[in-house]
Order: sequence, then structure tokens, then C-alpha cells
Amino acid sequence: MKRKIITLLLLAIFTNFGYAQSEKINIKSDNLSESNYLKMDDFYLTHYLYIDLFLRENLFPEANSEDVSLVLKALKKYVSVNNKLDIEIEKPGKRNYLIRFAILKKDDGTELLIAFTNWSVKKKEFEKEIKIENDSYTRWYFLNGNKMTYRKDMSNQNDYSSMNKSDLANAYLFDELSENDTLIKSTLDEIINESDLSASDKIMANLLLLKYQIFQKDNENVTKQTEYLNELFETNKGEPNLRGLKMAFDATKFQIELAK
Repeated sequence: MKRKIITLLLLAIFTNFGYAQSEKINIKSDNLSESNYLKMDDFYLTHYLYIDLFLRENLFPEANSEDVSLVLKALKKYVSVNNKLDIEIEKPGKRNYLIRFAILKKDDGTELLIAFTNWSVKKKEFEKEIKIENDSYTRWYFLNGNKMTYRKDMSNQNDYSSMNKSDLANAYLFDELSENDTLIKSTLDEIINESDLSASDKIMANLLLLKYQIFQKDNENVTKQTEYLNELFETNKGEPNLRGLKMAFDATKFQIELAK
């Protein structure tokens, strides 16, 4: 009963502050204290979690911006080392999609945001409950100030000296090192100013530039860059191998909607 009452209170609070409600998403928490507020920049929150928890494994690709925003705002406000957050998303079929967010603080002070789900990677189906010990789909991210970094994007997992410029700019944007953020724009400028870029390389560089502008909250240039990328895709629609880039661009446009 206590959990049910808190759930209703939480939804009421979202309504009072203008947050969207969704009939198919149920958010449950044992603690309503906003002192648990996470500090990571919204850029990383929307980039990683929208792709990882809604698009990958075809978990909930039909989610609209209000659905995703509801989940992410609840996460950022109410998850802490001492307080987990449970999400239940109603889906067709016999099983709903379950997500449990928790923060793990290691002995060395490192904090990890972990998202457990009831999706079985092996069976390709939702299980009755979240089983942390089996092959259920799980993602975790390192938290460092306003940075949120997927484990494979950590600087110690990559050899920057062997990367091409696009991969290097991407690494700078998503690693845990704030000092690398100042190198992103100049690295992208070097790529974009090359005269012999292929269509895919040009689109990739400009897509990374768009992500950087979102990170910088440069809304005027975000709008212009989005229009430019729409033109690039239209101009090069006959080019092969652009499907993955188009999917990444569509996900980025969704991220822009989340930031509004």
C-alpha cells in the first residue's frame, strides 16, 4: 500500500510541475526526496538512455518524447545510492517491460548508474520479473560530475592515438574527461574542411557537430545544422551505406525533442 500511495504522489508531483503522464508507464519509488538529484548533463542522459533502453533490442521503439521524458525526469530527480526507481511499461503481449534504475558506489568512490531490465537477451523476450543474475539486458554507466559515460566509451578503453579524426571527435565527446571537450570543435572543423570527403564521411562529421551543438545547448545552430543534415541526406539519398547514419540522425532529432 505504501508503494502504491507513493506512486500516485509521484505522478501528482509530475503533473504539478508540468511533466507528462502516460497511461502505459508506471513509475514506482520508495523515496520522494529531491536531494537525490543526479548531476549529469541532460545531453548524456538522453543520448545513452533513449538509444539503450528504448531502441536497442527493439525494447520500446514506439515510445514518444513524452514517454521517454517522463522516465528520464523521474530518474534524474529520485535515484540515488540509497534509492532505486522501478519503471513498468505496458506492452502488448503477456509481459510488460520492466526497468530498475540504481546507483552503485564502489569503495574507491566511483559511482555507476545501472539499468536492469527483464528482457532476456538469450530468449529475446520479456521475462516475468527482473533477474539480475541471469542474461537479462543490463546497461551501466560511469558518473563523473556532469559526465555520464558508457563503459566502452571510457578513455582507458580506447587508444586515441590510433583513431581517425571522426572517431577521435566522438571519443572526446563521450569520454569521461572534461578537458577533452575543448578539442571536439577543432577536430570536427579539420574534417569538414577537407575537400575530398565522401558523402558518408561528410554526413558523419556533420552529425557529430550537431551532437556537439546539442551538448553546448547552442539552440540556434542546432536548428540550422539539423536543416543542413536534412539537405545532405536528400542530396545523397542515392548513396549506399547511409542507412545507419540516417537512423543515428533520426535518434538525434528525437534527442532534440527531448531537450525542449
